Amino acid sequence: MTYRTILLQLTDDAGNEARLRAALELSRRFGAVLVALHVTPPPIVPVGYGEGAAYVGPEIVEVQREAAKAVAERLEATFRRICEPGSGAIWRHLEGDPGECLAQLARTADLTIGPRFEARGIDALTLQPIEQAALGAGGPVLVVPAAGFSADLGRRVLVGWNGRKEAARALKDALPFLRSAEAVEVVTVGEEGAESLDGALALLERHGVGAAGRRLPGSANVGADLLARMAEFGADLLVMGIYSHARLRQLVLGGATRHVLHHAEGAVSFSC
Repeated sequence: MTYRTILLQLTDDAGNEARLRAALELSRRFGAVLVALHVTPPPIVPVGYGEGAAYVGPEIVEVQREAAKAVAERLEATFRRICEPGSGAIWRHLEGDPGECLAQLARTADLTIGPRFEARGIDALTLQPIEQAALGAGGPVLVVPAAGFSADLGRRVLVGWNGRKEAARALKDALPFLRSAEAVEVVTVGEEGAESLDGALALLERHGVGAAGRRLPGSANVGADLLARMAEFGADLLVMGIYSHARLRQLVLGGATRHVLHHAEGAVSFSC
């Protein structure tokens, strides 16, 4: 298994160019096609009360469309400048809900990459597009810092293991990174997954990955434990399953997942 199609979420921020360059180098490393995606969300129609609340002047929508057009043109210009003809990279521009569009295209990609932004206030209650993609991609989603990431990502990799299907999926989805890593450690927290840890290590060994295992004592904050071990191990990539509450799948992430998404300083590869 390797990555042959890498999907990158483009966003209009200061770190976009650095992420695009790193993703392009990553695609060359794996011999993959890079698909750079920008999604234009629909215009926001303000809702108010009182006289005139039922009327929204067309100029409000038109201003938003012009601004969105300028963003798309700016991002495409950046893409054309960095991904020169012959690079094999593909530009995609869609209109719709960014999270839904990203998740749909992610289902036909081997690896999806998107930035994590610090959310505050009411924005912290909603999932970012890359988080929505992680829940609906059907494959690995690499969440990277907004400032960018290194093209040689995956030198030292920490794998979170609890024996569940999400962790097993994440482990297998990360094999292209694990095979080329200098060091890999598979870690369990508490009793969950401890009995199957040796089996996970044996699976990796059969794939040519020499990994070490570590069992950590139980804790009330597994996410914090994983990030602490990531720092101690000097890992530049954390691999783990993404968990959510079934009845509120699109709204409420599991505790460890939420903690890692909000506090990780490095890159995290999630699989659901």
